[in-house]
Amino acid sequence: MTRLLIIVIIFFIYDSVAQDNQESDTLNIIEKKIKEVVVTGQIEETNLQNSIHKIRIIDKKTISSGIYQNLADIMQNELNITKFEDNILGSGISIQGISGRNVKILIDNVPVIGRLNGNIDLSQISLNNIQRIEIVEGPLSTIYGSDALAGTINLISKKNQTNQNVFNSFYETVGRYNLDALISNRFNQNYASFSFGRKYFNGWNDNQEFNFLPTSQLADTNRTKEWKPKEQIFNKVTYVINQNNLKINNYFENFYEKITNLGKPKEPYFENAFDEYYYTSRTNLGTNISFNNKNDKVKIMLAYNKYKREKETYYADLTTLEKTLLTNSSAQDTSEFDLIIGKITMSNNQNSKFKYQTGVDLQKQTAKGKRILNNYQSQDNYAFFSFFEYNPNQFISLRPALRIIYNSNYKAPVIPSFNIFSKIKNQSLRLSYARGFRAPDFKELFFYFVDINHNIVGNPLLKSEESNNIQISLSGNEKINNFQFRYDLNLFQNLISNKIDLAQSSEETDQYSYFNISEYKTKGLSSSIDIYYKKLNANFGISYIGRYNNISNVYSIAEYNYALDYNFRLVFNIKKNSRFNIFYKNTGEISTYLIEDDNISEKISDSYNILDVSVNQKILNEKITLTIGAKNLFNIKRINRNINSGAAHSSSNNTMSVGYGTSFFTSLNLRL
Repeated sequence: MTRLLIIVIIFFIYDSVAQDNQESDTLNIIEKKIKEVVVTGQIEETNLQNSIHKIRIIDKKTISSGIYQNLADIMQNELNITKFEDNILGSGISIQGISGRNVKILIDNVPVIGRLNGNIDLSQISLNNIQRIEIVEGPLSTIYGSDALAGTINLISKKNQTNQNVFNSFYETVGRYNLDALISNRFNQNYASFSFGRKYFNGWNDNQEFNFLPTSQLADTNRTKEWKPKEQIFNKVTYVINQNNLKINNYFENFYEKITNLGKPKEPYFENAFDEYYYTSRTNLGTNISFNNKNDKVKIMLAYNKYKREKETYYADLTTLEKTLLTNSSAQDTSEFDLIIGKITMSNNQNSKFKYQTGVDLQKQTAKGKRILNNYQSQDNYAFFSFFEYNPNQFISLRPALRIIYNSNYKAPVIPSFNIFSKIKNQSLRLSYARGFRAPDFKELFFYFVDINHNIVGNPLLKSEESNNIQISLSGNEKINNFQFRYDLNLFQNLISNKIDLAQSSEETDQYSYFNISEYKTKGLSSSIDIYYKKLNANFGISYIGRYNNISNVYSIAEYNYALDYNFRLVFNIKKNSRFNIFYKNTGEISTYLIEDDNISEKISDSYNILDVSVNQKILNEKITLTIGAKNLFNIKRINRNINSGAAHSSSNNTMSVGYGTSFFTSLNLRL
């Protein structure tokens, strides 16, 4: 397979170069790239090259490569980001060596709620209506508040506001069947759209037989899947009103997910089993209002987010196929989380030397359920924030920022940050210091999560996390003959006090609870280079990240444990309507620590490699795009990890699921 892949790549490159050998119309792709606008952490839409923050963009070409169906898929190949899998709780990540509970996930600047074990399940966030993804590493707590301590990921929706109907289908040989559509129309200055879809995964086990269509599960040991069957249904309605200087963007969104966890037949006769079903629903309702006059711009964001997760457990009789709902409290659960957001900002429009933004951010979050302490908890979070940019000349920009927080459960510190941006010709230098703050969420404080796979309880005595981050970034671009280069070098250090993590309880065997690590540090460097030559765009990246906590130091383990990651991307325009994509990443060893009574043990996960490829072909005047490809060509399924005892999941095996091996897929995009 690898040899065949190399032959295909060489053929495509040779064929294209042979045809375009005499062409001299090389496009200035880098210039277009750096003129992309970004919005995350900005006073107004800003060119990427002039952004005071170092922002990484996952562009439309990568999203439309056909390989990635959700946010978890696409994060797997990103530098400085490590993806983790839990086949019940979903997909989580870490950024700069800091766990996903410190990563803010936004969709058009609106926070996504509903964390399990500290992480937003990224597999629940679809890419069907996403134009680009903006990633900022390091704290943005002055702007976005709690959780934006390690980094911020902002998904930007498509906003072309034209009459367009788009239909997508996707099939993957492991049993994935996806259909979605976007219907939109323009009414004078107003715009309306409706997107909807269904994603279905039939579950996967090692060495299972290939089936083109889903099949029923027999009442034997093969009914249990390592990767659980999953169904997702989603829809979103958007209505945008444009009137002179007033713009109102209204939206209503629903998401539903069902995970099926069929249990193993019980000994001695294997005629019954316990089956679990997990239901997740999200409802998002909101409006974004923007008004501007000659001098000022006012933005108002109002949003209501509801997250609900239900668990049902049945006793299944495998001879009669009847199921009985269990009545004990540990077998059933319903938890609900509500978030109300009101955010108002004001900024100026005209002054090129002095720009400012100031605002208030009001949030109220509630949680209720039998596994929540006292069945109900609430937390209010109010903040005033302000920052300004001062440009004394065309070469330098300064941005001090401040956030003052009132939290109903925790005394929050004042959160400052300071950014320096300098640009001379094609070189840009960014220096930043930022403080971060995160109050423990409801699950870490009050949640009781015990079932056949998990045994985790909250800790109401947790302290809030605080961090200090320093970053230096140098970037630039050059053109040599027909070759164009874009490069960057980043150095960072994070110092976190009272970092929240999981540890085994000394009171009950195999039970885990959250605790504070008084000192946790990460530091590292990363570098990447983009190379453009005619129809070829290649990207190489490498990062080296060290992790330390004071617990490891007490037990004389090395102060920092380092992991080396590197990735490679290639997008090759074979002809005008054909594109070949390669995405590769090596994820290095990751060290973490497990506390058991008075002992410390280190666990190290093996490094592994992921390689994905796809070919896009546009036909019928680009109305149809056909994609075929392969994922995980190195056939990685699970990796070893050196653990002396079981982790927070009650199983004590020494492997961790990474993927379901090599698979092949095809997708079809139709635009009318």
